[in-house]
Amino acid sequence: MFLFCYGTRPEMIKMFPLIDKFNKNKIPYKTLFSGQHKDLFEQFKNYLPKPDFVMDIMEKDQSLNRLTSKIFTQMDILDLSGVTHIIVQGDTTTAYAMAMGAFNKKLMVVHLEAGLRTYNKYSPYPEEMNRTLISKIADIHLCPTEIAVNNLKNEGIIDNVFLVGNTIVDAFKLISNGKKELTQPTLLVTLHRRENRQYMKLLWDQLNIISKTKRIIYLVHPSLKEEAYTYLDEWIIKLNGVCYEDMVELIKQSEGIITDSGGLQEEAVCAGKKVLVCRDTTERPETIESGWGKLIGINILENLNFLYEKKKKDNRLKNPYGENVCDKIVNVLMKK
Repeated sequence: MFLFCYGTRPEMIKMFPLIDKFNKNKIPYKTLFSGQHKDLFEQFKNYLPKPDFVMDIMEKDQSLNRLTSKIFTQMDILDLSGVTHIIVQGDTTTAYAMAMGAFNKKLMVVHLEAGLRTYNKYSPYPEEMNRTLISKIADIHLCPTEIAVNNLKNEGIIDNVFLVGNTIVDAFKLISNGKKELTQPTLLVTLHRRENRQYMKLLWDQLNIISKTKRIIYLVHPSLKEEAYTYLDEWIIKLNGVCYEDMVELIKQSEGIITDSGGLQEEAVCAGKKVLVCRDTTERPETIESGWGKLIGINILENLNFLYEKKKKDNRLKNPYGENVCDKIVNVLMKK
């Protein structure tokens, strides 16, 4: 039996279409919610089944070590009889801790979205090291792109490596309902990464300047809520806790995206929207190579025109993150 393990919003987004496919194929499974993004689970209750296991791990300002140790400790008391495979997604603390805990219990680990790399262990932090360690533990590697497959190959990981695509493609398609785009041009912005915290006011200063001539919708991260409301100009539209249905519509309706997020780099491609990536590195080079994205560090103003330049080549019909991804994953897992 498979056990889906998730704890954060990105994990919920990328697992719900695969769980839906398991249901349609009547494949037995259970689910575990670590509680890492406990306040956001309500947004996905219509897409995810009630968890068979729920952990209580969050407290304010706790360290990554404490968070990880809580997951290890609570995993020890779970009754996982009948479970043979644990499925983890991406690079969160939940994913790493559950993969390591599964290894300690001699359970098989399936890594969804395997092989992403920046080769800088502190960028993004702690995600780069989390996913690298999971790759050493996993028994089945479900890679989103050819680049991810080659990353694992270069690390000597060649067994049970499968190119399937990224489940964000299926999630975006399932949620997207074909609403018409707004006529009022809008820039969609999200900024929250740990490595950008020391530069956040510099980034916000640039947004304040842009907001004098452009309409901006800024999605506020809970960890920066007070600072964002204090520092960003009042005419920047600030939204908290946007559900995924609304998020998809905001992406589709935008004229461009500014972000340091990982998932938004994929969703921008799915929607055919150009994106400025406020990072020095990216584990999703496919977005950059496809012409939809540009790495800009903290220099928003001098790169803003990229969002309005016509792409030299329209790759919209060929998504580098694949298609019918969940079907491919089910086929792989059933054969294995």
